[in-house]
Amino acid sequence: MKHIIGLMILLSFAKSQAQIGNTYGFQQYRNPQLKSTLPPNNLHLYDRVNRTANISEQRFNEIIDQVMNIWVPIAQAKGVKLVVDKKWTDSTVNAFASQSGNTWKVAMFGGLARRPEVTEDGFALVVCHELGHHFGGYSFYGKSDWASAEGESDYFATNVCAKMIWGNQVQTNVRFMRLRNIPQTVSDACATAWPNNQNAQGWCVRAAAGGYSLASLLAALGGQGAPSFDTPDKTVVAKTNVNHPKGQCRLDTYFAGALCTQKFDLNVIPAKNHPQGQDSPAAELEASKYSCFKAQGFQIGSRPSCWFKALNN
Repeated sequence: MKHIIGLMILLSFAKSQAQIGNTYGFQQYRNPQLKSTLPPNNLHLYDRVNRTANISEQRFNEIIDQVMNIWVPIAQAKGVKLVVDKKWTDSTVNAFASQSGNTWKVAMFGGLARRPEVTEDGFALVVCHELGHHFGGYSFYGKSDWASAEGESDYFATNVCAKMIWGNQVQTNVRFMRLRNIPQTVSDACATAWPNNQNAQGWCVRAAAGGYSLASLLAALGGQGAPSFDTPDKTVVAKTNVNHPKGQCRLDTYFAGALCTQKFDLNVIPAKNHPQGQDSPAAELEASKYSCFKAQGFQIGSRPSCWFKALNN
């Protein structure tokens, strides 16, 4: 009888572990098909589903739906089914994007939304980052990889996605221009990039603030100092880094995207499946039609050199 009970306990434990493997995002970190917002981490161990956080379960769902409702028809126009998994009870402090044929997926987790560093706008930018893996285009993980690089997904989040989801929220956007704790560096740069347009200046500041919340989370994860708009990362990479940049570099990227005034074309994924390779100079030249590159004369709003190395000068 003891042996039978012991066997039943072992079978029950094995079943529970299988369920965890199928349920929790942090069990999937080694899946190369998943592109994530953050590097692998153990922050899920500190999560408590019922604790008070900046984002409630209701807002978790509302924010995701707000972003996805805009991008689902954009995907449909490309012949793609865009789906989202909303996993509020999952403690994973991350988010993922994946593709299987014409089904493109975004997975969002409550563990990330409950982090104290993450604001509502910051969480919206996470959804945008995952969409950036799908729609951001150049630069990619590689010459044939489906996914945009991590820095590119950050850039897309503010350069394209934030403008789409917040562009018409005029009152909220303008309110950001009046906040007292906005760094002068941010307000001045947004005013310079978007002169005579208070709404655009407002969502520029708003996107920068949302990016700051995410950069702060990444800095805490890596044991780095707090990022600052006044101390941009001075690193100059010899080759584009497709993986997760450090917190300060990511803040610089979010900010640069908010400052870019080049118009993006939602009908294209810049340089995807380029005949000369997605990581070629020709692909970069094609992508330069849709965002800000220094080679095209953009003094502000171009991708930071702490992760991006231009192929065309």
